[in-house]
Amino acid sequence: MSTSYSLRRAVQYVLLTSATAAVAFPTYAQDAENESIQEVVVTGSRISSPNMASISPVSSVSAEDIKVQGSTRIEDIMNRLPQVFAAQGSNVSNDSDGTATVNLRGLGSNRTLVLVNGRRLGPGDPNSETFAADLNQIPTALVQRVEVLTGGASSVYGADAVGGVVNFIMDTKFEGVKIEANYSFYEHENDNAVASIIGRTAELPDDSVRGGYAKDFAIVMGSNFADDKGNATFYATYRDVDAVLQGEYDYSSCTLNSGDTFSCGGSGTSFPARFRPVNDAGVTQGSYTLNPTTGALQTGTAAPYNFGPLNYYQRPDERYTAGVFTSLEVSEKAEVYGEFMFMRDTSVAQIAPSGVFGDTFTVHCSNPLWSAAQFNAFCGSQGLSVNDTVGITVNRRNVEGGGRQQELQHTSYRTVFGVRGDINDAWTYDAYGQYGTTSADSVYMADLSISRTGRALDVVTDPTTGSPVCQSVLDGTDTTCVPYNIWTLNGVTPDALAYVQNPLLARGSVDERVVNASVTGDLTDYGVKLPSADSGVIVNVGLEWREEKSAYLPDGSYQTGDGAGQGGATLPLAGGYNVKEIFTEARVPLVSDKAFVQSLSAELGYRYSDYSTDWNTDTYKFGVEYSPIEDIRLRASYQNAVRVPNVADLFNVQQVGLRGTVDPCAGDDPVLTLEQCARTGVTSGTYGNIEANPAAQYNGFIGGNTEVEPETAKTFSFGVALQPSFAPGLRVQIDYFDIKIEDAIQNPNADFTLLLCALNGDPALCSKIQRDVNGSLFETDQGFVVDTLENIGEIRTKGFDFDASYGLPVGSLGDIQFAFTGTLLDSYEVTPQPGVTYDCAGLYGSVCTSGNPNGAPLSEWKHKMSATWNTPWSGLSLTLGWRYLDEVKRDAEDSNEFLAFLGTATGTLPTDSRLGSRSYVDLSAAMTLAERYTFRLGANNLLDKDPPLNGSTTCPTGPCNGNTWPQAYDALGRQIFMTATVEF
Repeated sequence: MSTSYSLRRAVQYVLLTSATAAVAFPTYAQDAENESIQEVVVTGSRISSPNMASISPVSSVSAEDIKVQGSTRIEDIMNRLPQVFAAQGSNVSNDSDGTATVNLRGLGSNRTLVLVNGRRLGPGDPNSETFAADLNQIPTALVQRVEVLTGGASSVYGADAVGGVVNFIMDTKFEGVKIEANYSFYEHENDNAVASIIGRTAELPDDSVRGGYAKDFAIVMGSNFADDKGNATFYATYRDVDAVLQGEYDYSSCTLNSGDTFSCGGSGTSFPARFRPVNDAGVTQGSYTLNPTTGALQTGTAAPYNFGPLNYYQRPDERYTAGVFTSLEVSEKAEVYGEFMFMRDTSVAQIAPSGVFGDTFTVHCSNPLWSAAQFNAFCGSQGLSVNDTVGITVNRRNVEGGGRQQELQHTSYRTVFGVRGDINDAWTYDAYGQYGTTSADSVYMADLSISRTGRALDVVTDPTTGSPVCQSVLDGTDTTCVPYNIWTLNGVTPDALAYVQNPLLARGSVDERVVNASVTGDLTDYGVKLPSADSGVIVNVGLEWREEKSAYLPDGSYQTGDGAGQGGATLPLAGGYNVKEIFTEARVPLVSDKAFVQSLSAELGYRYSDYSTDWNTDTYKFGVEYSPIEDIRLRASYQNAVRVPNVADLFNVQQVGLRGTVDPCAGDDPVLTLEQCARTGVTSGTYGNIEANPAAQYNGFIGGNTEVEPETAKTFSFGVALQPSFAPGLRVQIDYFDIKIEDAIQNPNADFTLLLCALNGDPALCSKIQRDVNGSLFETDQGFVVDTLENIGEIRTKGFDFDASYGLPVGSLGDIQFAFTGTLLDSYEVTPQPGVTYDCAGLYGSVCTSGNPNGAPLSEWKHKMSATWNTPWSGLSLTLGWRYLDEVKRDAEDSNEFLAFLGTATGTLPTDSRLGSRSYVDLSAAMTLAERYTFRLGANNLLDKDPPLNGSTTCPTGPCNGNTWPQAYDALGRQIFMTATVEF
């Protein structure tokens, strides 16, 4: 879609909104006569001035906006903003770290800086790849507003503010008592339309589902003291959220296969077991499974295992928060202040049962649990006798053990102590120290131990009792072993299950320390001002020291890769760094109250950073603001921002783990030729015999890299803000953004390494591919594609933001307030390797979602609109909302040559070619009685709109869950919420 057409379509949305309001209702002038002028700091600057407007684009979410949406989770509020793309949250179960993060512009949570009252909120999990802040620490009841600055802000706040800044402004001067209770749940009508399409014969979910109950309680107490020179504000909250299973919904109760039509699919690690004997060279010698009815051995494979129903669509969660904000004016020149925040959050992620995922075990041919047919198939066919041993590759789902559950607990503390005040009439100062720490404890349950499973499968006859016994019991290597009988139906005993299942434990912590001091001066009285301006230069100068360190220690079973369902070893992580910085910022009025120039001013900023890792970085910004008349304000800015490698980028241990999607040389009819596949390590003997992974995954050699260096982002924006005097109450802002990240810290993308090697034979790329003895890239950890982090390529995104509001009276019926925000994503260009560039705007799939940091479909247009009618009756107000996400198309079917290359591995998939657009209607009503009691009732996704669906081929683990993208779309149906607030 062309830029001009996209912009024209987006502008039509804004004009339609404003014109409808203007025609339907008369305008009115807002009474601003008694508005007080206060010193404010807008996010993106440390300079305070009366009613200062930001040169950089900043949007705001008020406390009332949050309440209207009825959510108990702040990440849900953020994800509804058009500038935000889905990240870690409550609807992620597989690959969840238990946190909630925010992702501006789709550039990744690691490129979004989160602040509380203008100061950093530290990393939320010590084992996270992003090291992003955990929004669970934010008490929703105390949020006064949320300011979102999209684009670089490193010169003001330091590294990580590449995609932008989210600043949670808390009500730190609260007076009185506020008690708030919120109750919500989801309901959905299953029409079983998907079931009829795929011809499911399995049990279907109930026609109606209701669940996901959430309870949220908060108390806020505040009071002034010391003759109103001080204030202390205390808060405490409790949240309890129930789990939701995918099996409760018709469109997620089976794992969909992509194709001409949807079909039920799943994993090749199935039930009953699948057995493949191997010879001494490790080459497979046939494939066998058990007849699910008779238990007899038969050739072939078992039906794919439907792993969807037991996955959580919403993780259960219990959270406690508490804290205090306090300040005291100790003299005319000094006010001391402090902040303390505590959070404990416990969540459980559940996915399908574990199993034996293609591991090869050595067992005795004399196994007494085998039938004669099994002996002949596994040993006799290779000329082996009962005195020999044989290797058998096993795929079997642990249905007896139920779903794998990982309990994730985070406990965080954040403290700030500072002093601020006036030095004289021109200068002010602010100095503070900050410490934040998060500890994480994880228990992974119902996974199989590979080593124990191997011992439990190697069964012989006890010469004393004549009973089946583990060989390890006889030789004394493990006297606790219990035979694991998967060779027959219903053969696994509770004792055997208890033996082969082994809980996995891990714990860690991440710490952040900050010391910051700055002074701000208005130089007007010193004569530092232009003759053409009414006021002088305002400057801010400061120093900052910051330290970040993390340690993560998994237990021995994690570190040795003994957990069968972990996809490889989970290794320790330890590291850190510190940085010393000096920064300065200036706002320079250039012209005031002249002909055609009501005001013209410039903004400058610079920060120098010296890292203990031997990096030195320079970040800076330039901005200009111009108002020809009071009604119009034009602004433009350029910023040079950086993101330094975080602890995970640097110190994550390199290892084999799941990374890629589709191997074009796998399957009995490979997409690529033998000549092409040979370049990737396929032999003539394995060509056409390499097993394709039905879950669309293969291994990568992944991890951190101590050689990576800071990446640089160049951000350019310009916009116009209109508040026309002929239409009082109308406000419209349109801003253009262009963010370009160079030397990006990213993976080269294993899919492109594999495909370009096959097509071009580039030795540098082909050397990164290692296949196992069977030619596979996923069956053993000997097969993988090297995909460790590098400073490679770039990411660039461009688009337009629209922000409009309008308020007007309707006579005796009260007044109506309209609000509209929208984002047009013009382009999202990625260069993962030299010579490879593609545009993901309007796309989703194996490259444009799982292969990039956004983790969500990249709709070209998203908007959020609301109309609130404040009636004259007993404080009654009604709010109608409309959220919209444009359709996205499958990346592998795009015309871009590089994306189309990957499409050759799967071809056209009508089921997945597009995810249709979605409109969600929200409705809420609030009533305030006696100026003290407020009751609110509402419904999000009022019409119970189903999410768009796609199959497993384009559904990467993690952000895609239940055949859709539940952090981006409303996957759980209609949400009903009720809120009661009492204020004293």
